[in-house]
Amino acid sequence: MAGPKLLLPDGSLDLACRRSLPTVDVAFWRMIGLSRLFPKSRLFARYNLTFLDEDETTEVGSVVGAFMMLRQEVINQIGLLDETFFMYGEDLDWAKRASEAGWKVMYYPGVEVLHVKRAASRQSKRAQHEFVRAFLIFYNKHYRADTFLLVHWAVLIGISLWGGPKIWPEVFAGRQSAGVPA
Repeated sequence: MAGPKLLLPDGSLDLACRRSLPTVDVAFWRMIGLSRLFPKSRLFARYNLTFLDEDETTEVGSVVGAFMMLRQEVINQIGLLDETFFMYGEDLDWAKRASEAGWKVMYYPGVEVLHVKRAASRQSKRAQHEFVRAFLIFYNKHYRADTFLLVHWAVLIGISLWGGPKIWPEVFAGRQSAGVPA
């Protein structure tokens, strides 16, 4: 799987174009703001890998779904995008499944693509809800089973505070509401 250097209309790097996977600890550092305070830290800035040179080809956890390429063999092995995700998160899930199957996920800055980020969803309340919901689905699918109970509850509280009352039914109803089999 490979993704290019995505540039926003102002010429800056779309940080999502090369990131790690949002493990519980990586997401925690991002949510509490330490990744922004210490963008060059290899501990705190792992979500968007801001400590890496944006002009260097490197293996990453994920590339953004706005523009990615992968071999047919990868799709044959890991399957298509998970339809549980309405929008957002499906690229992370796909990259995680590819990595777990032994494939590399590469950021390739030799190609630059303009990304008008959230052009169609910026004003959409549903899109904002789906962004938070994607985190819940991804967590339940990939990390919940191995997460210590106290940390699990902290994750659910964090997602609940972030998503507000609209996400609460899915957070507290259990795995089935988030699209993950029990």
